Amino acid sequence: MTIMLETQALSKQFLLHLQGGISIPVLDHVDMQVSAGECVALAGPSGAGKTTLLRSLYGNYRAGSGAIRVRHRGEMVDIVTASPRLVVEVRDETLGYVSQFLRVVPRVPAVEIVAEAARGMSAEEATRRAAAMLTRLHIPTRLHGLPPATFSGG
Repeated sequence: MTIMLETQALSKQFLLHLQGGISIPVLDHVDMQVSAGECVALAGPSGAGKTTLLRSLYGNYRAGSGAIRVRHRGEMVDIVTASPRLVVEVRDETLGYVSQFLRVVPRVPAVEIVAEAARGMSAEEATRRAAAMLTRLHIPTRLHGLPPATFSGG
């Protein structure tokens, strides 16, 4: 299978400047691969680094060390070393992210929120793919048209 996303020795720590420069390690040499067509779930206790990993993959958090490679236009792009312009291009065309901390307009259906992350396709195709993703995540079809706040705490 074609690798679409991979991390190699990915590490991230937070430096607390207002706390005397304390460094809090969050990710420590994370190695993972996601192949085309594969569905992956991040599971673990609160504070394990799941959100930090996702934000790092998307380029919102700068990795302390390691690599984050995303297949973009047929080539692997390292988000850690890519220019900001290239990271934005990858986000626009290849990689979508929907946060568990939804800050969306109330009463917007879940399927529309997920479809909004799709780039480079018609609204109909984006909605169809969003519905397929929600179904794959075992979110019942009857909930697709409801705002996420009505059926999920996270």
